[in-house]
Amino acid sequence: MKIIRLDVPEDGLAAPDAGAWGQVPEREFPLVPTPLQGNPGIKAISPFLEKSTDHGRVARLHAAAAHNGKMLAVRLRWNASGRDRIIDLDQFVDGVAVMFPLSAGASAVTMGSPSDPVNAWYWKGNLAQKAFDVVATGYGTSARSRDPAQPIACTARYAAGEWQVVLRRALKGTGDRVQLVPGAATGMAFAVWDGANRERSGRKSFSGDFVTVPIAS
Repeated sequence: MKIIRLDVPEDGLAAPDAGAWGQVPEREFPLVPTPLQGNPGIKAISPFLEKSTDHGRVARLHAAAAHNGKMLAVRLRWNASGRDRIIDLDQFVDGVAVMFPLSAGASAVTMGSPSDPVNAWYWKGNLAQKAFDVVATGYGTSARSRDPAQPIACTARYAAGEWQVVLRRALKGTGDRVQLVPGAATGMAFAVWDGANRERSGRKSFSGDFVTVPIAS
């Protein structure tokens, strides 16, 4: 996977079916269930969660990314059984996230650590066209926000059994958010939640640890 540069306005990449996406190479990522059983960090947070064995139903995710020199857009698509939304205590929503390391030693598997945090852009099916900006320093530490000074823009569509979600943000991050520099590279990892399978929190599919993704200059 690579992040290419396109001479398009921001709204040229906003819609999942925008014509500009036809120029962007897409990569399929195999997904696996997050490793919960026997994980002491997970068990300390929730013994119930640590015993989970039936999560991780989504097996693959397609991702593409491009920037225009000012903002980065990531398009994610995957097959889903339905547009699930929270309507009761045991029914949950579909969701997707793209995660970036905030230091060279950060791990996507552990959601970062106190010395090596991570930053994620996180969308849930009940948020309509909104997304969370997340910083984490390990299991159970995710801090969600929607910074009005630097929002994560989002467009999500569901059709024919597939979600297509575009997440967008300025390349230059504020505060402790990821800095995306043309000509350099970043790490990226992905997660998907299947609401119909009661997935939430650590119950999800993920792509494993970060892969290095070059950002075209």
